[in-house]
Amino acid sequence: MGLFDRFRRERGKPAGPGPSARTVAELKEFLRTREGVEGYAEPPTAVYAMTLCLVAGDGEYIRRPVRDERQSRGLCGEFGVPLYDARIVGYPRRMRDYERGVRGRRVELADLPPLEVTDERERDD
Repeated sequence: MGLFDRFRRERGKPAGPGPSARTVAELKEFLRTREGVEGYAEPPTAVYAMTLCLVAGDGEYIRRPVRDERQSRGLCGEFGVPLYDARIVGYPRRMRDYERGVRGRRVELADLPPLEVTDERERDD
């Protein structure tokens, strides 16, 4: 046994107790009521347990603790939602846009200002 072995956590074991039934219910409600949802597994840190961030098609998101990656895969698999590793792929831009209050909205012709046309003859006068 090495000097620091007793301070190391074993890989694969949860950092603390699993999520409550209420937390799991919140995740399932989000998955059930939103469209275009994607899951992002966030690794545990020294301060936080493993979390699952669910991002809807419009950028709305919810972040809740999960027991482990297996539980994340199970929740996302149950609803047919893709699961990504947040360390590798990062987060979608729509999540940041939602946070800033910007919605993905198309610009239409009616939104543009009127085009002002100048006639060459008017300039010479």
